[in-house]
Amino acid sequence: MTMKALSKRAEDVMSAPPVTVDERASMADAARVMVEKNIGCLPVVNSEGDFIGMVTERTFQAELAGLRPDSSRSEYERLIEQMWINPMNLSSISNVSFESVRKGPVTSGMIEGPTCAPQTQLWEVAERLFKSHLSHIAVVKDDKPVGVIARHDLLKAYFDEATQASGGSLG
Repeated sequence: MTMKALSKRAEDVMSAPPVTVDERASMADAARVMVEKNIGCLPVVNSEGDFIGMVTERTFQAELAGLRPDSSRSEYERLIEQMWINPMNLSSISNVSFESVRKGPVTSGMIEGPTCAPQTQLWEVAERLFKSHLSHIAVVKDDKPVGVIARHDLLKAYFDEATQASGGSLG
């Protein structure tokens, strides 16, 4: 069975309603919410509640490493750039002011997209996540985040469909 064989749509597997953070919040506020709620993704919204970006666990991993997450290039391309075009001076890591990062606005660490509509076929969601090199996608309707899908949600949907197709047994 391929992901294109999945009959489900984004709205069938998304976590809803999503926990969101206001664009005026700090990175520390976002981290606190993610830890308290045990979630890996936090859609960022403006004062009207419109989706403007996303903060993920990877955002904080990149911040701690002194990097900026970039979903437009593959992991390999980012590694090559880091090693050859912009090599990190290890002594500069100790000069990073983590206090300024913590107090900085969440918009300084958010990434844009990817997004999908609630009716998007699940195979399309999987394709967007794969191409963006990210592990979460915001489900957006009328510019408002209505859910979030993680890679694990895709795995669960795949497993559920495979179990149904095999009559309840995968062994």
